[in-house]
Amino acid sequence: MDDSAFATFKYRHADSGMISRQRKIIAVILLLLGLPGLLAFVPFGLICLFGALVAFVVRDKKLLLGPRYLLCGNQLLYYANVCRVSLSSDAGSLLIETVNGRRFTLERDKFPTNARKAPKIAANKAAKFAKVSGKIIDKVRAAAPAAEILGT
Repeated sequence: MDDSAFATFKYRHADSGMISRQRKIIAVILLLLGLPGLLAFVPFGLICLFGALVAFVVRDKKLLLGPRYLLCGNQLLYYANVCRVSLSSDAGSLLIETVNGRRFTLERDKFPTNARKAPKIAANKAAKFAKVSGKIIDKVRAAAPAAEILGT
């Protein structure tokens, strides 16, 4: 999937992550090199097979905000289907409910940060949460004007 049309954010969700097309190609090439490599030179073949395994298993966990929908792991949420958005800045959560009863919760604590000190970590996570939740609310307002938006 080409995520150039999406706003992409690192987000530690519970689902399995995404694997890019480039990583799939590299894994297949390493697999194709590793199998005959086992016959010719065993250490080379083992390194290639291990590299292919790592390329398939290690996945990026991201939150993608597109023009019409949100993609987080295995969850796809169309903005036009949203009926209610509840923002709780104190709790650090954004609850999105759709017309067909599906729920998605965006949590502040699941945004990773490279900061080391507790106040800086909290500030970075809060800033990222505010940015992402603001974008989601704006996109929901544009796609579903009748949606009930609470806590803004």
